Amino acid sequence: MARRNVWSGEETMELLEIIKEHNFMHLFATASRGQKEYDVYRMIEEEMQKNGFNGKDAGQIYHKWKNLKRAFYQSKKQNKGRAICEFAEELGDILEKPWALKRREPDPPVEPVEGEPAPVKKRNNAQIKTIRSQIVAKLAKAQNDNTDEFAKKWNDLNDYEFKLYKRKEKEQTVVMNRLLEESKTSLMTRCRDMLAGRSMLITEVVEGEEDEEDEEVEVEIDRLNVIEIVTTDLEIAPGEEETVKDFQMQSDRRSHFFVDQFAERLFSILFTFRYYIGTMAAKQLSPIVKSYLILYNAVQVLGWCYMLYQLIAYYTIDKGTEKTLWEYIGFTVILFQNAAVLEIVHAFTRIVPSNPIITTFQVLSRVMVVCGVVMATPTGKDSPGLPLALLAWSVTEIIRYAYYALNLIDAVPQVLVFLRYTTFIVLYPIGVTGELLCFYWAQSHVAKTKQWSIEMPNTANFTFSYLYFLWAVMLLYIPLFPQMYMHMFAQRKKILGSGSSHAGKQKNN
Repeated sequence: MARRNVWSGEETMELLEIIKEHNFMHLFATASRGQKEYDVYRMIEEEMQKNGFNGKDAGQIYHKWKNLKRAFYQSKKQNKGRAICEFAEELGDILEKPWALKRREPDPPVEPVEGEPAPVKKRNNAQIKTIRSQIVAKLAKAQNDNTDEFAKKWNDLNDYEFKLYKRKEKEQTVVMNRLLEESKTSLMTRCRDMLAGRSMLITEVVEGEEDEEDEEVEVEIDRLNVIEIVTTDLEIAPGEEETVKDFQMQSDRRSHFFVDQFAERLFSILFTFRYYIGTMAAKQLSPIVKSYLILYNAVQVLGWCYMLYQLIAYYTIDKGTEKTLWEYIGFTVILFQNAAVLEIVHAFTRIVPSNPIITTFQVLSRVMVVCGVVMATPTGKDSPGLPLALLAWSVTEIIRYAYYALNLIDAVPQVLVFLRYTTFIVLYPIGVTGELLCFYWAQSHVAKTKQWSIEMPNTANFTFSYLYFLWAVMLLYIPLFPQMYMHMFAQRKKILGSGSSHAGKQKNN
């Protein structure tokens, strides 16, 4: 069986280099078919053996050269005169460029040294050129160029945004300092006039008829009517007028000095307080505060997990117990639900970026259900809405506090973000339904006993109906629930987008 004519890339490159260097194309053109053409291939075989390639004979060289030429011309024909094949560049140099008719003399043979292997000619270009390697090289070069250009543009953009931020911050600082200086001057002037007993002029704008211009009326306010000053008429002996005037001038200077000092101290305290409150939210949390928030959220997660376990166990493991649901789970609910009051403190002290007003309403509404409805009335404990509210609260708070805790260490998984902004679709209506049922069951007891109600007549001349208060809170759910529900959908769209998991971390705690 004849041996397969398999050529490596290095052997093919050596063949093309030999044909190009020794101008074998001229010999191919002048030699006739037959023995003379075979002699040309024998010459190529000898050159390859000199250079260390002994595995190819003249017949194999003939077939390889024939296949290379066929692939080159077919590629040119199919690609409109442009060859796209292996070794296209080298074949183009050989087959398309005219060569001198004179054959270049081969290099003189190198005399072998006794005891050493025969010298092998090494090519400078030892790289195996294929279409794939050329494409990969071009892609790598383009990728490097694009990466460098992108990095440069990105750095320029960051520098430009930082310059804009610094410029805006500087402008706002100048405006704030100017306003503070004006406020300081105005405050010191008013305090000085007030303590010195001078009258102050206030310009009041009075609205007149449609065709009349606004009138400015100067209303004189005598501060002496506010501060009652007891004066005593003293008889001044002749010659003591100058002494009294000097004493009065010194007293005025002392009062002005103390007023200035007092105003400066007060203004400094107010400015420091405003700056502290305004910038605390923008600063990084201290390690102590951050550790406290992580601990608080972790404890809440454990507490609400235990509450969910108790709720499930009451209807499964301990089914048939003589205790009511509130007797079984009430202490855990009171402990961890009322612990949420600390979130109001967190919001007002600005250690978390939550809105203090919204946080207060959200927390106190649940505290009202627990303390003002369920704990206060026996009918509230028997309400069918209690297990619904506890189920919705438990699942919601487990997800929420876990999200807060992991967000503080930048380790929120995508599944938790999805649950945080998806489970409310079902849990929010369930929780609101349970809360309203608790209110409704409690109001029947309050209507009979008039619990926590104050009726006329009494010494304070004041009346209060706890029944009406419960109904007022229930009616507030009508306008507030749709707004909060739609707000959560807006937050979901902002965080999750249209089906994509956008991990924009909003650190609410």
